[in-house]
Amino acid sequence: MTSVMKKRILKMIVLLLLALSLSASGQAEDVKDFNRGKDMIRIAVIKDAQSVTLRIRGHYDIVDPRDGEVIESRRRMKRTKIVPSTHGIQVGSFEFVQDRLRFIPKRDVSLMVQDKERRYRGFIDIVRTKDDKLLAINIVNVEDYIRGVLYHEVSHRWPMEALKVQAVAARTYALYRMKTHSKSPYDVTNDIYSQVYGGRISEKYRTNIAVARTEGEVMLFNGEILPAYYHATCGGHSENAAELWNHESMLPLRGVTCRFCMESPHYNWKKNIRLKDIQEKLNANGYNLGLIKEIRVIDRNPSERIKTLELVTRDGKKATVSGKDFRQIIGPNVIKSNNYYVVMKGYYCDFIGKGWGHGVGMCQWGAQGMARQRFEYKDILEFYYPGIHITDFMSVKIF
Repeated sequence: MTSVMKKRILKMIVLLLLALSLSASGQAEDVKDFNRGKDMIRIAVIKDAQSVTLRIRGHYDIVDPRDGEVIESRRRMKRTKIVPSTHGIQVGSFEFVQDRLRFIPKRDVSLMVQDKERRYRGFIDIVRTKDDKLLAINIVNVEDYIRGVLYHEVSHRWPMEALKVQAVAARTYALYRMKTHSKSPYDVTNDIYSQVYGGRISEKYRTNIAVARTEGEVMLFNGEILPAYYHATCGGHSENAAELWNHESMLPLRGVTCRFCMESPHYNWKKNIRLKDIQEKLNANGYNLGLIKEIRVIDRNPSERIKTLELVTRDGKKATVSGKDFRQIIGPNVIKSNNYYVVMKGYYCDFIGKGWGHGVGMCQWGAQGMARQRFEYKDILEFYYPGIHITDFMSVKIF
């Protein structure tokens, strides 16, 4: 028996023991990553899946993320179904006795996401989670990540200075998440709960230019990476982050008066909703309400957004709900912002409001309006995030 074969057999025994111990202990998802640099971000592109379909053009390696050892090298992978197995992960007809595999292609890799094939740069980790589901994580250079984000967050037809603003904000937010989620299995998701990310197929010519012209630039406040929140339209005044989340009231996120987003299609909006539908959604989220007779605004914060609502039922009972919770329960795309007033109309009511989004940080339509008025991107960033300092992220301590 050659020394190479002995090493392979020994590794298989170690991996089998590891898999058995993971099955007994509930599988740790936070693993040591041998080659994660500070310029690499981890995006969860598929979560809680029964299976994952993968395709790779050209040569690729299957690697153990813990130590970087190449398990196998192959020429290409046709569309292959990956599923959790008894002792690890099954790729097609072959079982790997471990809970995490890394696929490193020479070119790119494709995953089926919501029945659509998406191409990704970087590499893909497939993780068997403790509930025997699969998690697919794209690990990619931060600049490549931002290229896959911009097209989904703003129109690639907007002025270049507005695209550069978005590039710096998205990059800063990405690094903030990398810092705050360093011990989590991933840094961001690929949806509205982090930043919408589409991978390589979402890269466009003009948005790629914006990324290149701002390469590495991020915002700091008091020497720390800024939580660079942004939203579609502020409706005249951005929000103080401390009103919504457990944030200290830092200067860049206290809110500013904005006169630049008035051309936004979301600046003014109106929604007519049946009171019965509101009652059902609230009750599905833990409230115990009869048919609603009236919705009253109790108080507003300094940006004029609603802090508290009072609901009065037809039998005279009252209940209060925060504006933030009410919007989330009814739907953030139905109640577009918390800056509105209510007009009762019998068994219906009108919500008449301004703006779209949580309102914190940069107003995207306002940034577009400022760019059309010939403001440069750094001036726009300093307007929406007063007190910030722009620097290269490689000089920032992330983890």
